[in-house]
Amino acid sequence: MQKSNKTKLNIIKGNLLFLIMPFLFANDLQNWDDAIEKTQKETFRVETFAEGFDIPWGMAFLPNKDLIVSDRNGNLWRIKYKSKIKTKISGVPKVRYKGQGGLLDIEAHPDFINNNFLYISFSDYLESNKNKSFTSIYRYKLQNDNLIDKKIIFKTNNKFYSRSNIHYGIRMVFDKQRFIYFSIGDRGNRNQAQSLNYPNGKIHRLHDDGSIPMDNPFINVKSAIKSIWTYGNRNPQGLAIHPISKVIFESEHGPRGGDELNILSSGNNYGWPEITYGKNYSGTTITKYTHKEGMEQPVIHWTPSIAVCGIDFYDGKVFKNWENNLLVTSLKFENLYRLTIDQNNVIGQEIIYSAGSRIRDVETGPDGYIYIALEDPGRIIRFISE
Repeated sequence: MQKSNKTKLNIIKGNLLFLIMPFLFANDLQNWDDAIEKTQKETFRVETFAEGFDIPWGMAFLPNKDLIVSDRNGNLWRIKYKSKIKTKISGVPKVRYKGQGGLLDIEAHPDFINNNFLYISFSDYLESNKNKSFTSIYRYKLQNDNLIDKKIIFKTNNKFYSRSNIHYGIRMVFDKQRFIYFSIGDRGNRNQAQSLNYPNGKIHRLHDDGSIPMDNPFINVKSAIKSIWTYGNRNPQGLAIHPISKVIFESEHGPRGGDELNILSSGNNYGWPEITYGKNYSGTTITKYTHKEGMEQPVIHWTPSIAVCGIDFYDGKVFKNWENNLLVTSLKFENLYRLTIDQNNVIGQEIIYSAGSRIRDVETGPDGYIYIALEDPGRIIRFISE
């Protein structure tokens, strides 16, 4: 059947629109940080702080306000606070950059001003078999944009390295006593999360030099990994300490549904995969149980999954109405959430920003602004008071 002139015209219009849409979108990308965002309690302006990353994974501020950013492709960057000049840091360990692996979280030592210690986590591989990997943590001294004086903080036995390229974790956080807590995902071997004989699917706790604290909960369990602090954790993506209560909060990827926000306590079992609010990605049942005796319930869970990622309690002075609120990132829905916490309960949630790209991490800056790491394209933006 011959198309009418009107139909032909509509087809031409549609094709033209298809051709010019990328240019319209690119223009939006150039101007996106001019927007003023109004929320329930605060108004802010979005500003680009740094760009040109692949997948910015972790952020750590130094005492001089410079920002260190880990890029999952294996690059480590320093962004000068005042000039925003971006400089690559040398001496980074080799990573297995495949699947969910690569250069992962970073953390500055609480006494960085005196020791210059920077903690680097990454997907480490075996020299004898580069297809096998696991999560490791090294400590370095940062000197003139070079990493020197490597010390291994956490590196598991070679027998636990696997061909899996998923669920490495990892987030790190220091408490006031300078214990370092860090998360390792189940590496795709869900049942190992319930066994104290495996390091995966756990939260670990060490001294800042990598030694085992003698009051760790499983220190006297013969076959247990002595660094384990909690177990039954699927793929933890965020760790943050409440500024007042000092309670450790953890965000955790569920499967299809069942993303969790947990409060961590020594020796607790968080249930995965014996209990969960999620299903397999295929839609089949993992378990019929959401509760079991001796297993902890999440403070809150998100079903459907938001693909929760990095979290941070706001402890700056700029956005006073958000004091001690928990900022929660989302990969799937590309939102930044603000959670109001009262006596360890979530009493309110608000989406304060929709990024239009995956949000990997969030940090309160020393200037009181909020910094978030975005993907597609990789960049760091910040919220400035308006």
